[in-house]
Amino acid sequence: MFYLRSVWVVCCLCWIVTSVQAQHVNSYPKDGKVRDLKGKVQEDIVVAKDGTGDFLYIADALEAIRVYLPKPITVYIKEGVYKEKLEIPGTITNVTFKGDGPDKTIITYDDHTGKNYMDTFDSYTLLVWGNSLRFQDLTIQNTAGSVGQAVALHAEGDRLVFENCHFIGGQDTMFASGENSRQYYKDCYIEGTTDFIFGSATALFDNCEIHAKSNSYITAASTPEWVDYGYVFKDCRLTAAEGVDRVFLGRPWRDYAKTVFINCQMGDHILPEGWNDWGRPQVKQTIFYAEFGSEGKGANKAERVEWAHQLTEEEATQYTLEHIFAGQTSQTNAYGFPWYGYQIDSSFNLEDAYQKHKEYFPAIEPVRDVSVDGVLEKNISYKDLGYRSLKMDVFYPEHSKKDKLPGILMVHGGGWRSGDRSLQAPLARALAKKGYVTAVMDYRLSLEAPYPAGVHDVKDAIKWLKSHAEDYGLDTNRVAISGGSAGGQLAALVAMTNGRGEYESPSSDQAASASVHALIDMDGVLAFHHPASSEGTVAAQWLGGTYEEVPDIWEEASALHQVGEGAVPTLFLNSQYPRFHAGQDDMIHKLDQLGVYSEVHGFEDSPHPFWLFEPWFDESVNKVDQFLKKLW
Repeated sequence: MFYLRSVWVVCCLCWIVTSVQAQHVNSYPKDGKVRDLKGKVQEDIVVAKDGTGDFLYIADALEAIRVYLPKPITVYIKEGVYKEKLEIPGTITNVTFKGDGPDKTIITYDDHTGKNYMDTFDSYTLLVWGNSLRFQDLTIQNTAGSVGQAVALHAEGDRLVFENCHFIGGQDTMFASGENSRQYYKDCYIEGTTDFIFGSATALFDNCEIHAKSNSYITAASTPEWVDYGYVFKDCRLTAAEGVDRVFLGRPWRDYAKTVFINCQMGDHILPEGWNDWGRPQVKQTIFYAEFGSEGKGANKAERVEWAHQLTEEEATQYTLEHIFAGQTSQTNAYGFPWYGYQIDSSFNLEDAYQKHKEYFPAIEPVRDVSVDGVLEKNISYKDLGYRSLKMDVFYPEHSKKDKLPGILMVHGGGWRSGDRSLQAPLARALAKKGYVTAVMDYRLSLEAPYPAGVHDVKDAIKWLKSHAEDYGLDTNRVAISGGSAGGQLAALVAMTNGRGEYESPSSDQAASASVHALIDMDGVLAFHHPASSEGTVAAQWLGGTYEEVPDIWEEASALHQVGEGAVPTLFLNSQYPRFHAGQDDMIHKLDQLGVYSEVHGFEDSPHPFWLFEPWFDESVNKVDQFLKKLW
C-alpha cells in the first residue's frame, strides 16, 4: 500500500510540474490553447500578463521567435511587472521590444553575487547576445539591493538601441560590454551606486539622466586598446540622491579605458578632480578621459586631474553618431536607414524661414497654424513602418457627409530632408473652410530613407484617404494633390505617374487607387537634370547619388519625363525665382499635346516659400480654389 501511494504521489507531482512547464514554456495564446511555437514565429507578438496577448511570459515569446528573422518584427510587451530572468540569444535579430512606458512595463529580477555561488556576470535580469535589436519604453531592473554586484542589463550584442528605457539597480547596474559591441542609449534613465555603467562596449548615451545613489564611481570602462571611442555621454544630466556629494565620473577597469562627457549638466555631487585612477598610476598614460562644453557645479574643468583631457571644439565635432558607431560592416538596417536611428533635420521651419526672408521682404508676415472656426480636424496614422507610424492631419468642414466634397492632399517641402507636415496646415485649414476635405502628411525624408520611399508614402496616403472617404464625406473621384518646393516636385511626380504600379509600394495593404485628378505645384522642380535646374547635393542625397552616378534615377524621379496618358490638369504657382520652375515650359507643352488643361500664376517679388507668408498666402488659397472650381 505504501508503495502504491508513493507511486501515486510521484505521478501527481510529475503531472503538476509538466502542466506548469507546458503553460510557461509553450505560452498561453489568445485562444487559451497551449501550443508548441518554439522557433516558428516571424510576425509581431504581444505579451500580456492578463492573457489578452499571444503570451503570458516574455521568455515564451523569446523561445517562439524564428532564428535569424527574414524581416523585422515587434514584440509588444503590455503593461505589467514581469519577474523573469531573460536571455536573448545571438540567433534573435531584427526585433523591437516595445513596452507601454518605463513606468508601466517593468522587467525585474533579484539575483546578485554570492547567491547560489553566482558571480557578477550571471546576476543579470536581462542578458542580450542578439544583434540589431531595439528596446523602447520599458524598465529593466535588479531589486537585490545593497548586497554587492547585481546587474540589471548585461548587453554584449552589436547594433543595440535602447530608447526611453529605465535601468534600475545598485552596484553594476549596467554591463554595457562586448569588444565589438555598439550600443545606443537615447532618452534613458540609469541609476546605481558603484561602477553602475561598466564594460568594454562602444556606447553612446544621448540625452540620458545618470543618477548616482551613493558616493562612488559612475563608470568603469574596460575599452579594448584598438577601440576608438568607448563610452560617450552627450547632452546628459548627472544627478544624485539626497546626501550624495562625492562622485567620480569614472575609474578604469582596464588599462585603455575611454570615457568622454560632452555638453552635459553636472550636479555638485561630481568631485572637482572628476576622475580616479583606481590606485594604478601607471594607467594614466594609456586611458583617455575627456570632457567638453559641460555646465553645472560639477563641471569644474579647472580642478580636474592633470591627466584628463579637455577636448577642443574641433575634436568635439568628431563625436558624431557616424564616427562613434563606424564599423567594417554596413550601417544600414533592414528599414534602409542607419541602425542607430534615422536623423531629424529641423533646419527648414516657419520661424527660421521668416527670419531669413524678412530682410529682403520687410512686409512679410508668417501665417501660423491656428484652428479655424467651422473646420474639424483629426490626427491619424496612415502607415505603419514597423519602427514608427506615419501621421496625417485631416481637415474638413462641418457638413452632411452625404454631400461628397472634393479633397486635396498636401505635401510639405524642405529639400527632401527637412520640414514637416505643419508647414502645409494653414493652407489645408483655409481650403477646408472653402469646402474641401484636406490633409497634410508625414513622409520619409532622405536622412531616413532615400527615393522612392517618399513617393510610396504619398501614394499610400492617397489610398488611405480614399479608403476612409466615408468618414469625412470625401468624393474619391475629385482628389487633387498639392505641394510646395520639394513637396511640389513629389506631388507632380505622384500625379504624372497615375496608375503606374512601379511607383507604388509593393508592400501596401491599401486596396484603393493611388490616382489623383488634379495637381497644384508651388515652385516644385519638374526636372532634376535640365538647363534651368540647379539641383545638386541635396537632390543627390535623396536620389542616392549624383546625376553622373545614377542618371536613370534622376530621370525616373522627374515628373517632366513621366507625362503621359495619366496626366491631370495642373496649376503652377511660381515665385520670382526661375530655377524652381525647371522643366515647367516643357511640361506645359506636353500637357497641351495631350489636351490636358494647365495654367500658370506667378507672384512677382516673392520669396521661394511664398505660401507660408502674407501677402501671398490668401492669394494662393484663392488661386487653388478658383482652379479646382473650373474643373469640378
